[in-house]
Amino acid sequence: MRRLSTFLSPILLMLISMLPSLARAQNKPDPIRLCVSTLQNSSHNLINTAWQRSQLIKALERTNKAKDVAKGKTARIETVLLDSNSETDPTVRDQNCQFILHTDVIEVIDAGTSEMGNPRSRSTQVGSAPVDPRTGAPEENRATLSYRVMRAGELEEWASGIVKAHDQAPDEILVSQLMDQTASQVADELRHPH
Repeated sequence: MRRLSTFLSPILLMLISMLPSLARAQNKPDPIRLCVSTLQNSSHNLINTAWQRSQLIKALERTNKAKDVAKGKTARIETVLLDSNSETDPTVRDQNCQFILHTDVIEVIDAGTSEMGNPRSRSTQVGSAPVDPRTGAPEENRATLSYRVMRAGELEEWASGIVKAHDQAPDEILVSQLMDQTASQVADELRHPH
């Protein structure tokens, strides 16, 4: 009898010590399955949409490294690539996606061109020194992206937004910044619905 109790007591202690972690695992929210459709480009600029969508996916995955996600307080976001822009894509059903993310790069404007593609006129002050702060900083490139999140099986948008970036960086980097901002906003909306 004594052998049995000496054998069982370490096992019981181990099971008791595991109870808090098991309780936490039960309270952990289920992951959010997000299908990401192909990136649309309405900007009339040449953009590598496959690469930019890859940047968006990576940015969404980085949101899973947040402290609240790691501790199990908020849900992870699992992404699934769609090869279309359709809510009726069979992948949505097959992969059990709860939401679909659609993105569209609306505009990309280089600092040296106007919205119509013509070079912007620049004012010049005669007699001003090159370091004169009144001459203005160099113009920045701009980019705008719209997104909408659809709940799978529904026709109305669940959430939407416009994301803007401006910087002196080249177009590809600027659009990548849009992907980071979009991932952050979408992750926040999915984890904390308003």
